[in-house]
Amino acid sequence: MAQWRIGFAGVAAAGALLAVFSVMEGTAEAYPQWQLSSGSARCNECHYAPAGGGLITNYGRDAIGTELSTFEGDGALLHGKVSPPSWLSLGGDLRGAFVANGVQDPNGTTVAAFPMQADVGARVAIPRGFSVLATVGYRGQTRDQDADVTGQEFQASTASKFISREHYAMWQPEAIGTYVRLGRFYAPFGLRFSEHTIYVRRDLGFDQMRETYNLSGGFTYPGWELHVTAFAPDFVRHLGSDEKGFAAYYERRLLNETAAVAAQARLADAPGVTRLIWGGVGKLNVDFLRTLFFAEVDAINMWFDDPAVGARMQMVGVGGFTVFPKRGVMVTLLGERNQLDVNVRGAAWTAGTALINWFPYPHFEMQLMGRLQYPSGGDAAKTFFAQAHYFF
Repeated sequence: MAQWRIGFAGVAAAGALLAVFSVMEGTAEAYPQWQLSSGSARCNECHYAPAGGGLITNYGRDAIGTELSTFEGDGALLHGKVSPPSWLSLGGDLRGAFVANGVQDPNGTTVAAFPMQADVGARVAIPRGFSVLATVGYRGQTRDQDADVTGQEFQASTASKFISREHYAMWQPEAIGTYVRLGRFYAPFGLRFSEHTIYVRRDLGFDQMRETYNLSGGFTYPGWELHVTAFAPDFVRHLGSDEKGFAAYYERRLLNETAAVAAQARLADAPGVTRLIWGGVGKLNVDFLRTLFFAEVDAINMWFDDPAVGARMQMVGVGGFTVFPKRGVMVTLLGERNQLDVNVRGAAWTAGTALINWFPYPHFEMQLMGRLQYPSGGDAAKTFFAQAHYFF
């Protein structure tokens, strides 16, 4: 018991110190490439959240230690040095990054190296299937610290340095079956890539720091899952999305759990505009090719309060594949399209993204990303991004 108390104090102190010195620009999400390809059909096999993402379960830690890293090791908390009681789960994420962004600026390419994330999280299990979970981190930006961040908040960032991107209470008696969740998180929707610049995240209401307050419920079973969510803006700190509405996501696994198809819809009302988003998601794992294929396509019907603007329809999609050439290595190629107005040929963005993720040892990740974006009638925007990630 004394050893556990010392270890717990060490985790808390380390998390606090790292949070103080960090400047956050990204958050930890799930890796949708591992669904089906790793042998897990349900994302909540490795995550406590019913639709995946966030704090990982003991099953997920075991998989990281023995199956998902190039070299085996101990995926448990702090490499097994600390063993909290069964009712308590702890974790954290630390990231540093380098980015070079070329957007035809006369001043040249923008280059920056910065600490990216310092989060600590905890989950407390309560009898009768109840639990509470929260992550806390220090939030900042590489630009002017006193400036607003467009699309992220309704107040200057100095008013929201320490934040909790995700916190909720949940009733879920078993990992398979019914659940109800209340709190701040992303409503289950879409492919849920960790890269928030991808159009199906950035333009559908899931961009960086745009978590809503939600009442969500549904069912998770081996062959299918359903999630229904009512969401609203952060009325406490005015941080994140200013939309309110409803979302639904239904997924069915097929072909002996080598494929998945999903239908989804999201009705969101914000000042000045109402959006109805509807679309689908598909995944197919081809084991002998060691490749996972995936795609998401969504239509967005928009109605504006200003009668002079009228209605508009937007189409957003992404497709690509991930190859697993070696254990612990993922090579992903993505093609994206954002047709801002289906009635205007020149109103579109096209992008291509290449990602290499390497998990050499449990708790460690390295990522390289190259991205090209082509606005209709404009020059390409070029981005190179590298990050180092440690999770304990």
